Amino acid sequence: MTKTRLILAALLALAATPALAQSASGSGSITILRPLTVTKTADLQFGTVVRPSTGSGTAVISAAGARSVTGGVAALSSGATPQAAAFTVAGEGGQSISVTVPSSFNVTNGTDTLSVTTSNDLSGSASAQTLSNAVGASGSLAVHVGGTVTVASTNSTGAYTGTFTVSAAYN
Repeated sequence: MTKTRLILAALLALAATPALAQSASGSGSITILRPLTVTKTADLQFGTVVRPSTGSGTAVISAAGARSVTGGVAALSSGATPQAAAFTVAGEGGQSISVTVPSSFNVTNGTDTLSVTTSNDLSGSASAQTLSNAVGASGSLAVHVGGTVTVASTNSTGAYTGTFTVSAAYN
């Protein structure tokens, strides 16, 4: 039995020895980007209009800033100069970003509310925009927002105001 014990001890010693150990090295990396900022540089202004005497019409500001009116709404040259809203998105150059512009927002005058349907000058999908320049440099993207508002003969006169938010995120 001592011979069996000796063979068993030798087998156990061999099993405990590593057979050709292997290893691999990994690496780590990180890319740091400057934070995104969204800055408003101009407000959406429809200017001053006269409501229609009957029915309703529209006042439109294109994303390029041109005003047009329909359906008996008359545009006046007095008051605020018509213009599209303008925003600048800034961050790391060359990066893909998503820009969010609401499809509509409300403007109010006391208890009267008008809905403004927005338009914008983003080319392609709002979720696939690219900041100017390259990584390592500051990049930017200009965003212009226009809108259409329906004005009825029954709307109260006076100034209507409201707010909307344009946001951006890295993809």
